[in-house]
Order: sequence, then structure tokens, then C-alpha cells
Amino acid sequence: MNIAVKRMLAYLIDMALIFIIVSLIKLALPINQYEIELNNLNEKYLEQKINIDDYFNESIILAHNIDKNNLGINIIGTVLIVIFFVIIPFMSNGQTIGQKILKIKTTKKNIQLEDYVGRAVIINGLGYMFFMFIILYLTNDNIYFILINLLGFFQILVVIINAFMVLYSKNRQGIADKFTGTRIEKV
Repeated sequence: MNIAVKRMLAYLIDMALIFIIVSLIKLALPINQYEIELNNLNEKYLEQKINIDDYFNESIILAHNIDKNNLGINIIGTVLIVIFFVIIPFMSNGQTIGQKILKIKTTKKNIQLEDYVGRAVIINGLGYMFFMFIILYLTNDNIYFILINLLGFFQILVVIINAFMVLYSKNRQGIADKFTGTRIEKV
């Protein structure tokens, strides 16, 4: 298996582990009332009891309230990203859990903690989460909806561009590698 495929599989393994942990924690928490309201709103729309404009306007308000209500779980997810993509590789010779499984590691001639932080901000969603926390309480429902969707689109675009760079560039470096001067090698 080539290094580019191993990189992507390692990333998917790490993100899947984070997703599983966050999902298990969320199951133990009380149900978010706004999520129930959004489900009810979806049913009303599907049953054609409300029009698209009312649906859209109410869903924007509910989405903002859902994110405010999920602040704790979002903080936990952010902490897990830091643990999985910054602390673990920094303390274990440049390897995340997924990278250990696939026998690859992040390298650089004097790799520092800030290199892992930079990688996590760019490719693992820390930048997205940071801005989400800022705009969550500083904007109204409509502005939040626009900005969070733009940020989400930008984060997905970065991940896709990174994947193509890893697959098709001569040196197999992605955006985060270029920015931090790191590369991924076989162990």
C-alpha cells in the first residue's frame, strides 16, 4: 500500500475514533430539546404543514441554538482533536494512533509542538472549531448560519485539496505539510 493511501486511512482511523468517543459521550447526555424541535420542524415540512420559507427561517434559529446547547460536547471534540493530532504524535515519535497502526509517522528535522498544532489547525479542524466558538456567541442566528456554513465549506475544501495534493504531488505533501515543513514517512 502506498504512503498516500496509508495517510488517508490513518486520518480516517483517527477521526473515526474521535467520532466514536464523542458519540458515546453524547449518548450519556440529556437529549437536546432544540434537536427534538428540529426533528419536529422537519416532519412538519415533509408533511407540507409549513412552507419552505418558514422551514428555512425556523431551522436557522434552531441550528444556532443546537450549537449553543452543544457547546460542551464541541469542547470535548476539540480537546480530543488536540489529544489525537497534537499531544499523542508529539509524545510518540510523530505518530497518531492511525499512523501507528499503518506504520507511518510525521517527520521534520527538529519537529516542535507548534508544528503539530499548525497541522491540526489546518487539516484537523482546529481552526474551524476556534472560529466556531468565537462566532457562536458574537453573531445573530442569520450571520451565524452563513458564517458556519462558509467555514464548514472551507474546511471540507481544505481536506479535499489536501487529499489531492497527497495523492498527486511529486513529494506527497499536503497543505499542512507545506505550511509546517513536515512530511509523512514509513516507519
